[in-house]
Amino acid sequence: MNKWLIILVLLVSELACATNLRGRVDIRHPYTGDLYPASSASVQLIVITNFGPQVVYSYFTGSDGMYYLPNIAPGNYILRINNFLDYNIQVFNTPYQDLPPVLVQ
Repeated sequence: MNKWLIILVLLVSELACATNLRGRVDIRHPYTGDLYPASSASVQLIVITNFGPQVVYSYFTGSDGMYYLPNIAPGNYILRINNFLDYNIQVFNTPYQDLPPVLVQ
């Protein structure tokens, strides 16, 4: 079998299992307590490997506080917000996955 065909099949099968993640980061107003979208918040998706933590994807939230992480392989990850808040998440084998909103205090 042609080696390029094998590589193509492997790439297509990997993308077929990839998930598009979507989530939101909110911030609480210090005086009123109201929630607002956290625009320009740093979002990193991290996987733990044999070589230590590896950043899979980095993103900044939009003005609506939303972030989008495309083509993420199923597995366990750490979602890091603003370089200090870590959340353990599990990515499932689905086309799309919404993550719960994250509150930055």
